[in-house]
Amino acid sequence: MNITIFGASGQIGQLLTQFALDKGDFVTACVRNPEKIKLNHSNLRLVKGELSNDTAIKTAVAEADVVISTLGPSSDMSRNLKGTPIADGHDRIIKAMKKFNKKRLITLATPALQSDDDKKNLSTLLPGILAKLFLPNGYAEMKKMEGIMKQSNLDWTVVRIINPNVKHKGQSYDYSFGDQPGKMSVSRENVAKFMYDAAQHSQLIRKMPIVYNN
Repeated sequence: MNITIFGASGQIGQLLTQFALDKGDFVTACVRNPEKIKLNHSNLRLVKGELSNDTAIKTAVAEADVVISTLGPSSDMSRNLKGTPIADGHDRIIKAMKKFNKKRLITLATPALQSDDDKKNLSTLLPGILAKLFLPNGYAEMKKMEGIMKQSNLDWTVVRIINPNVKHKGQSYDYSFGDQPGKMSVSRENVAKFMYDAAQHSQLIRKMPIVYNN
């Protein structure tokens, strides 16, 4: 595959980039600071640009089979609502994808966003309540991003994660929509693997799975 990754210099993004390269894929990494990418690989192309740079975004997605964003919303606990750079960046990414007739987009959020498939469960209800109370900026950004995604005609998947800080000890992953019990945490390695695996299959198109460590 030709995979374009936004946020490739972040912790999940670096894992995903390495995983895709190890699988033999071609990766275009669109990053603000290319020097943060320590990988040197013949299948890796770096595109320098901010999420506000339409030219860089178009360059990054022009040849993509799948576009993946590992960019997360703000964790700012301020009550004053600020800008929505991640959501606005997704808007630009989607417009660029439409220009080049690209369909598959996979991105990150938390269960603060609710899916039409969700069953009432601690994992589907509590994150939204907490986000509204303690992370109003991040919640506003995710809701805006959700609207942009759902209004598009893309084959999107929103990978929802909780506490991606746990140590990875070789665990496998699973996912749910609150319809089965799952841990309230997931390793970054499993997030990267899940996002990569989601690109291979169609059953999660227009779905918002919650991923967790087994």
